[in-house]
Amino acid sequence: MDTRAAGCHNHGVPGVPASWAKLARLAVAPIGLAVAVGALLIAAGPGMFTTYAGRSGLAAGLMVAAGLALVLAGLLASQASRTGRAGDLAVLAGIIWFAPVWVGWELGPPLVRSIGMIAAGFTFPLIFCLVLAFPGGRPSATGTRALAWAVYLEAALAALGLALFRDPYLDPACWANCTDNMFLVRSLPALARAVTATDRWFTVAAATALLAVGAWWLLARRGRARVVLVPIALPAMVFAAAAGAHAIALSRMPLEDPGNPAYQVIFDVQNTAVILLAAGLAGDTVVTMVHRRSVGRIVASLGAAPAPGSLESALARALGDPELRVAYWLPDVRRYVDAQGRPVAEPAAAPGRLVTVLMRQDRRIAMVSHAATLPELEREFGAAIRLGLENERLQAEILFQLSEVRASRARIVQTGDAERRRLERNLHDGAQQRILALSYDIRLAHASAEADPDDRTRLVLEQALAEVQAGLGELRELAHGIYPAILTEAGLGPALATLADSASIPVELDDAVQERYPEVIETAAYLMVAEAIEDAAGRGAGYATVTAAHRDGRLTVTVEDDGQGRSASMTEIADRVGALGGILTVEPTRLGVEIPCG
Repeated sequence: MDTRAAGCHNHGVPGVPASWAKLARLAVAPIGLAVAVGALLIAAGPGMFTTYAGRSGLAAGLMVAAGLALVLAGLLASQASRTGRAGDLAVLAGIIWFAPVWVGWELGPPLVRSIGMIAAGFTFPLIFCLVLAFPGGRPSATGTRALAWAVYLEAALAALGLALFRDPYLDPACWANCTDNMFLVRSLPALARAVTATDRWFTVAAATALLAVGAWWLLARRGRARVVLVPIALPAMVFAAAAGAHAIALSRMPLEDPGNPAYQVIFDVQNTAVILLAAGLAGDTVVTMVHRRSVGRIVASLGAAPAPGSLESALARALGDPELRVAYWLPDVRRYVDAQGRPVAEPAAAPGRLVTVLMRQDRRIAMVSHAATLPELEREFGAAIRLGLENERLQAEILFQLSEVRASRARIVQTGDAERRRLERNLHDGAQQRILALSYDIRLAHASAEADPDDRTRLVLEQALAEVQAGLGELRELAHGIYPAILTEAGLGPALATLADSASIPVELDDAVQERYPEVIETAAYLMVAEAIEDAAGRGAGYATVTAAHRDGRLTVTVEDDGQGRSASMTEIADRVGALGGILTVEPTRLGVEIPCG
């Protein structure tokens, strides 16, 4: 199943074309720039004593760099992604980053200051959820989605409570805005203080959770997956630590003063962390775009008939994931196979890895096991890649069916050989023993008849004994032809030596193998030699030469003779050798087989 889950963010505006959505996102760029410039002007003038940015040029530069970095990284991500969810979050967080400066606009429009006061409370939740949504634009697990929604909900409730019941004029700890709240319904200072205190400690808890998530990301991943997460996880952890420290400092020193070194350091660290976080998001977006272009060139580079597994290898190289694996679904047998048609287990998610189901025309094609840093893998595959995967799936299905046919042929051969052995044992232990016993009885009767003067009875018994012995010889020859016992007991080498000694024509045996092989291989080689010698004798050959050797993991056996040209196709031997994945070579006076020994 597809382990990628729905996130806590919007999936786009229904009914709005993607091109219009991208144009709308581009329009945000000048808005973000205008907000940043306005915040810088406020900090340099009326907000000089009510904002951190107004206290020093370094703080102002860090603030503008952090906000604009988020906006730019978000725009880049939204243009590179088909949905733009993560990019929209970053853009919104970047614009709201300047809200505290607008709150500190002394003598500014009360409505602007009041809106800025509410918006500032969502800075931490937006960045919090942006980090949890990496990579892919949405949280990938139920726990992280629930955590993100909890942070959003708490921020909304805190902003609503303060907007409706906090009168800045009556707040002894007010700093940036001590006069304006256009949304005030009724002043309830005790309730406002309780909401503020709850919000601070909730921020501490959420920051601790973000620290834990970042640490778990880095500890649970290995190799490239960890390297990819470092530019996101480390700045996020620093930001979380600074946000938690700011909340704790406010609980100890409620009157926030930008001139306090502790507050100033926390502000600078937060801005630096956000700048690094935005750089990490932008870098990941660039890597994703490079991956997408590399994937788009795969089909053209593979050729018309790529070798099995070449598409998987190409995807692994293009996406930078050497452990990427593709398991193709065969609906007829309801199992997964690899590109070579070999059955494989259904891919399952693991720490640092995800599993993505690939569909084409509402039909399951394959499942891909890939790094967790590529969560939107299915979206990156265009029609050409899906067609290539479907073609390789069909090729894998054919290879699977071929392997099943070969396995079936091998089982048939093994069953036939087992039946030959059973019949040989039955003849040897059953009929042959009975004839021997009958021969013994006739010998006793013949010995008794010799003592009597009845020559007729003695002659009849002698004739019966001769016929029994002839029948016993024929039975032994038949049993030996069905399946030679020496092949099972001693192996191929001794069996070929015995066959050469009993052949109807002189047989020279060279390089006889001494090691043992699986029974089915030894039987195929022995029967091939036996039939080749018999065929050579039938073609008037005066001698035959048998060579058997083990080379490069294959048993090679050849039989050469000096008889007339061979006309038989040796179909039975060809079927037997083919069932084992071997090769039969038929020439006028030469017969050879190569059988894999694996």
